[in-house]
Amino acid sequence: MSHQRSARQKAAAKERRAENRTLAEIERRRRRRNAKLRKVALWTGAVIVVVAIVGGSGLAIRARILAGQVGPTNMASDGLLLTGDGSTLTPTTTEPIAAGGTPTPSATDSRSSGVLDFVVYVDYGDPRSAAFWQTSGSLLIEAATSGYATLEIHPVALSASRADYTATPTAAPSAEPSAEASATASATPTVTPNPLVTAVDYSQRAANAFACVASYAPTYAEAMNEALFTAQTEFGSAGLTDDELVTTAQDAGATGTDVSSCITSNSYVDWVQEASQRAVLTTPFDAVGSLRETPTVVVAGEQYTGSVDDLEEFYAFVSEVYTTLTATDSSTDSSTATAEPSATATP
Repeated sequence: MSHQRSARQKAAAKERRAENRTLAEIERRRRRRNAKLRKVALWTGAVIVVVAIVGGSGLAIRARILAGQVGPTNMASDGLLLTGDGSTLTPTTTEPIAAGGTPTPSATDSRSSGVLDFVVYVDYGDPRSAAFWQTSGSLLIEAATSGYATLEIHPVALSASRADYTATPTAAPSAEPSAEASATASATPTVTPNPLVTAVDYSQRAANAFACVASYAPTYAEAMNEALFTAQTEFGSAGLTDDELVTTAQDAGATGTDVSSCITSNSYVDWVQEASQRAVLTTPFDAVGSLRETPTVVVAGEQYTGSVDDLEEFYAFVSEVYTTLTATDSSTDSSTATAEPSATATP
């Protein structure tokens, strides 16, 4: 009897050992499976994080690219239009040019009432542009402020456009100064033709700085235009740094952080390049032609080709255009026609 009990106990023990081995194997398999699942989960999570980061960066980069392709606010014509009411010069507000869009030319119907429209293309890295503005800029500002004219400023980086798009420049106009200009020659930048590459990067960054002010603080855009010509004295050099451009904008009155951020991030450099390309390769103003040099000044559709640093010659040209405009416009009522720019603007 005891022999049979012992046999049964041995069999039971053997079965328990077999069952334990089975359970142990099942447990080992479960642990291996869970370990694999954890590993897969970790890898999957890492991949998701990487994809999210890359995707987010891609979206950010795309957003930045698209932002760069959108033009600045208030410059739908690729320029900033300023008008006056007799005492105040006011920028015209517009929507920006959309990415892939084209500029909208400013209206010229003011000519019918004897109001001239000045369209000025300037390069802030160009000594000729600086010489013109230093000599004749006050006439333009006074005429526009008084309501005798409108003024549209187009900042371009023409040297970059020439280098990139191989437009052929024409010969530079004579820059021989008048007697009046000679008296202030020491204060006027040296007038030399634009080379194909002159401070390309600075021209673009300075035009970007003007666009930033025009977009975020347009009231101070005219002062910024003046300050950019005053601040840059050594043409052909690296020019003002971005921080110095920010200071220039702040000194002109544009103190907002949106302006400084726009300048330091070069938000509108892409637009500067596109606007310059459009001016070089197309016909940006009336039917005069495409841009070949800076400064290019167009008065009521007529391009000025005289000396850039002779105020007397430029004023004579403006007077001639005004006389021709009012003489050929038979619909102008002499009792309400706007007067010619005042004698206080004469040299």
